Amino acid sequence: MNRSGSHQSANPRSPRFAPSKSKLVALLTLGSILVSLPLGAQTSSQIEAEIARLQKLLAETRSAEAIGTPVASASIASAQTLPVGQTAAQPPKEDALDLGKIVVRAETDLREVPKSVSVVTGYELKKFHVNNFRDIVKRIGNVRTSWQNPNTASIFVRGVGWAAGAGVLDPSVGVTVDGVSHGITSISALSNYSDIQSVDVTRGPNGIDGGKNSNVGRVSIRTKDASFVPEAFGDALFGQRNAVTGSATIGGPIIENELAYRISLHRETADGPFPNKNDTTYTWRNTDRTNLRAQFLWLPTDKLSARLSFDLTPTGREICENCFAFRLKTPAFYDRLDANGNRIAVDYAEDGFGKIQRRWFAQRADYTIDDYYAKETNTIAEYPNTYETRGVTLNLKSELSDNFTVSSISGWRDYEFSQGAGTHTPFDWLRAPRGTQTSFEQLSQEFRADWKINPALKYQGGVYFYEGRFPNYSQTERYGADGGAWYANAAQYAILDPVDPLLPNATSTSGWSLLKNATDGLITKRAEKLNNTSLAAYSNLTWKISERLALTAGLRLTQEERKTSGYSKIAQDGFAPELNPASVNNVQLNGFSSNAAGALTGTNSATQLALADFVAQKYFGVATYGGLTAAQRAQVGAAKSIRAARIGSLYQQTDAEPFEEVLPNGEISATYKLNDQQTVFASWKHGEKAGISQLVGGTILGGKSVPVEKETTDAFEVGTRAFFLDRTFIVNATAFLQNIDNYIQPTFVYDEVQTQLNNNGLLAYVSTLGNVPKVQTKGIELDASYLGIPYTTLRISGAYTEAVYKDFKFAPRPGEQGGPGTPTAYWDATGKTLPGAPKFSGNVYADFTYPIGNNVIHTNVNYNFQSGYYTDTTLSRYSFTESYGLTDISIGFGRKDQRFDVSLVAKNVFNVDDSILLAWNSYKPGVPRWIGVIVNFKLF
Repeated sequence: MNRSGSHQSANPRSPRFAPSKSKLVALLTLGSILVSLPLGAQTSSQIEAEIARLQKLLAETRSAEAIGTPVASASIASAQTLPVGQTAAQPPKEDALDLGKIVVRAETDLREVPKSVSVVTGYELKKFHVNNFRDIVKRIGNVRTSWQNPNTASIFVRGVGWAAGAGVLDPSVGVTVDGVSHGITSISALSNYSDIQSVDVTRGPNGIDGGKNSNVGRVSIRTKDASFVPEAFGDALFGQRNAVTGSATIGGPIIENELAYRISLHRETADGPFPNKNDTTYTWRNTDRTNLRAQFLWLPTDKLSARLSFDLTPTGREICENCFAFRLKTPAFYDRLDANGNRIAVDYAEDGFGKIQRRWFAQRADYTIDDYYAKETNTIAEYPNTYETRGVTLNLKSELSDNFTVSSISGWRDYEFSQGAGTHTPFDWLRAPRGTQTSFEQLSQEFRADWKINPALKYQGGVYFYEGRFPNYSQTERYGADGGAWYANAAQYAILDPVDPLLPNATSTSGWSLLKNATDGLITKRAEKLNNTSLAAYSNLTWKISERLALTAGLRLTQEERKTSGYSKIAQDGFAPELNPASVNNVQLNGFSSNAAGALTGTNSATQLALADFVAQKYFGVATYGGLTAAQRAQVGAAKSIRAARIGSLYQQTDAEPFEEVLPNGEISATYKLNDQQTVFASWKHGEKAGISQLVGGTILGGKSVPVEKETTDAFEVGTRAFFLDRTFIVNATAFLQNIDNYIQPTFVYDEVQTQLNNNGLLAYVSTLGNVPKVQTKGIELDASYLGIPYTTLRISGAYTEAVYKDFKFAPRPGEQGGPGTPTAYWDATGKTLPGAPKFSGNVYADFTYPIGNNVIHTNVNYNFQSGYYTDTTLSRYSFTESYGLTDISIGFGRKDQRFDVSLVAKNVFNVDDSILLAWNSYKPGVPRWIGVIVNFKLF
């Protein structure tokens, strides 16, 4: 009987036998449990094939196919109790209300697993055409991302994880796709996922069950498997800002009951909300993504199965968020007071406000100070960011007996990224392409055994190998003809562009030539090679002491090695190699030696003295350097100082101090079933994350090695899982406390040398990775689903989190605490809330699907909320972003058999401003309301 109460006739083309509905439901219920486990934990593969065939049979005998929403929520409720690394498969596409209840009841005993897990199904994501990583995790409680571009993406769980996994840093929040762990978060953030089965998040330290260990949590993405049921479907999206997206999936048997395939293609293009005023080639935040995934399932015997998948994200070109931030005028005063108790004024001559009004830039009458602060992009020849990734995964599973299974999970991936970006003005002080270039490659291999020793004892153990290599991780800066005028401090600029009171419009020809050549064509490059390896052994045992009580214990030991080598050099001298210093650290540059006033020192060789004479001739038409006036020598000294500040600290090839250590992960937990409706659990989990081998700046002997110590986490959890109202109301709640020692995060280190080179009265910092002595995060997490209203699903996830620095006495100063005469380079941030950690966060999802004859109408609403939080690691008070909530709505109509469906989708329907402040003089605007139409179709 379908939801409308009418009986459905059998399909006259049904297979040679027609089993009863009760048998089919029983088999499908069994199948939903089996396919919810990863490939390595399934029972007979032939049973899986038979279940898939029976699913299609049942679909053909009933026309009320695939309404599906309560099924999704039922899966959420049950999947929240799955072991780490296991995800809930979407139940069969049938009468969702009836089958959903059966599935939940069948999986009740899975609630005994003591994990804080939340899940979202592919069904729910598809309703809003959600396929990128950032929007996916928005729909899961106490998980969020900080998004700049894929190369700098961060994942937060319980308020921690800032930039962990971005760049070269091991993820604090790991990501696995079909059992293969990503070595860097950038891969996860880049990929689009158009064929998702489910996504779940397990909070707290992970690793005793295999994969790459992670210290804060794990996001597991499971794509839909190849099957022996023929299918072909797709979708198309058309929306505002020239958004055009298409997806198509086809699959089915190649050899009946032995070899199957599934191929999915996704292509997405859209303009960004902010066009470039001077170059329409790319818009800011445009989308350019293509994803291809091909899978093959091979069942040579009833005891052996193999799943091979390939995926490809070819080169895309996007002007990403971190390429530019809208400028705000720097406030007039610092927060600090001087010795007399007066506020310290900002020197606008050293600020962008003053620099953009220098005579050099005033030459362009069509670009003023108002344009500089306008809320628009105004750039010439902007270069997009480019990136790509590819991967291969092979899952093998062999059943040696009914109670003993061995599995192999092999994975290979690569990742390429190149940053574009210039000045985001018509001027050329920074020349695109520039920024970070990343090449990454990883290889992983895992062997695992699952053994059901007896009805009361279950064992899992294995070994895991991972290698991640960065053949190139570099930072390139390209400077243009306007660089000298922009980077000069006020005193230097006054020397090179002196104003004659008698001729105020006259300019110094030699001074302007030196301003131009000081940086024009100069390219600096800092490049590193990194090699990270992990070799681990893990095991865990679950002992069911009684029908009510179960204990779990696990241990993992990982041998971690991190090695780094690198250099910093001038890649190209540009137009003025004669203005180079004689040397920087242990790097010879063959310039001549002079002081800040341009006077020669007594250490110059004959060759260097000849070079000084060349400078006098080139810029002043004077035969020898000794023939220059003091004012002319001062101009040379100013130009050389500007150039030296851009060159910075150079060093020859250097090996950083390696990190080598054996790190343990462990877990002890217990579950107790109070009754058939409620289970409680308690756990202690310990995790350790590898430190870092890195170079930060240089010394007279070469690169400066600044090792980072390992990070350790102890997490304590107590929770409950309960059913109410005839199992239509499902509640999972967890209280947690996590103490983290030597928390690894991006930070800034005071650079005394660069401060002296800049000579502008401001402190200079170099970005690096470092340890925060102590961090603590605690709070409550809640996931609830209600299925008691006909045709309706309600799901709520939320969290209250306090994430604070318990000991951070040497935090880098935010901009408003700096200024001339700053007493120290650091301040005490102990007791402050971590960046990226809102205290309140949550997601509400509602689905209403109503059958009308052979059709359905459906409405979906998703509301995502987060309270205020700091967006910058310096904890600038200006970077505190106020709370906001975003609402997405989808309204659609389609056929029950899914042959056709059309939906109107509005994202950020109330046009809420979710812009974020970055510091005291810049911000990134939010993404305004977007409206589009999605058409889904199914051929068979």
